[in-house]
Amino acid sequence: MKELRKVIYFISFPLSFIGFIFPIYASSIGANIIQIAYLYSIFSIISIIIRPMVGNLIDKRGRRIGILIGTILYTIVNIFFILAKDFKYLLIGRIIQSLGASFLWISVDTFISDISDETNRGKNFGLLNQFMAKGEWVGSIIGFTILYNNFTDNPFKLIFTIFLITSSISVYYTIKKVPETINLKKEYKAGNIKDKKQLKYFLGIMGILSFITSLTAPIYLIYLQENITKDIGLISFLFIPASILALFLPNIFGSFSDKYGREKIVIAGMFINAILQIFIPFNKEYYSFMILYTLISIVVMFYSPAFSSLIIDFVGENKRGRSYGLYSFASGIGGAIGYMAGSYIYENIGNDILFYTKGILLVVMTLFICYLYIKSIRMNRKMEITRIEQ
Repeated sequence: MKELRKVIYFISFPLSFIGFIFPIYASSIGANIIQIAYLYSIFSIISIIIRPMVGNLIDKRGRRIGILIGTILYTIVNIFFILAKDFKYLLIGRIIQSLGASFLWISVDTFISDISDETNRGKNFGLLNQFMAKGEWVGSIIGFTILYNNFTDNPFKLIFTIFLITSSISVYYTIKKVPETINLKKEYKAGNIKDKKQLKYFLGIMGILSFITSLTAPIYLIYLQENITKDIGLISFLFIPASILALFLPNIFGSFSDKYGREKIVIAGMFINAILQIFIPFNKEYYSFMILYTLISIVVMFYSPAFSSLIIDFVGENKRGRSYGLYSFASGIGGAIGYMAGSYIYENIGNDILFYTKGILLVVMTLFICYLYIKSIRMNRKMEITRIEQ
């Protein structure tokens, strides 16, 4: 993990800032809600096309080449944001960003799976989340400091120039430090999925979960502006407590999932998250929303390392890159549909309804997954009793 630390740290500088400011920035140059949703959807559409191919590529050519291509593409994205004058620059930048994300994160997830086993996989994914959080924290401080202090007439140009430099540093560390891990394991543990039918079933569930979680992504900050405060500075402060906690909690939660069971943690975490989503429309006062958002973030940190680990637990270790590629393919389809559906509901039905819908759907899906988990336990016990009796 230490070889990957600086790569992830420096490449993560722009991620949180872009994630925060992108809808508002796009809106400031004339994009409407549907166009903003399209910018999010194009990200998923590109992922649908490219990620399965990336998974196969890194299983054949290695993880290091995927990480290198990803960091280079992320670096190029900053150039388009520096030059951005209208919607088309954002669109091209978003396409390149999706390509970069496809190469980088599948390769990174597979790299971590290469160096991990069942005893430490959750911990290592937690460490990944912490490296990202530290980079995003520093990058956000840089970005918002420049944005709100009038250092220049074109603050975004300066911000993305700095991010261009930090991303280039990440490329350097990838070339200099990151080893190849494709041949690290000589023996592989089979996953829980035994045939193509079960794989399709698993990918379908992943796609539906991605659809549900993507419903609010394009409109989240717009919702905050319309319902909490119009001050962008105050909105940024809403995320600070969660950002601080993200600097150290993921590693702790990842180790916890390795020790106490990933399935139970994912089910419990998703269910709590679902309930908290339903409470969002009831918390439109500034500090109560900050507390609620922080709670949601803690819950997501609690089960995210376990969720990432479960993908390999289910699909097996023999084709790790392909496994993450297929998972990303399914989640990309769900995400693309979710972005558009969420934007449509927000604009035509109601903004509060969207959060109720997301929470209720997540409750239903969590209960369904819980049912499958209990059914699997019973089946395994029955098979074990039959084996003993024989």
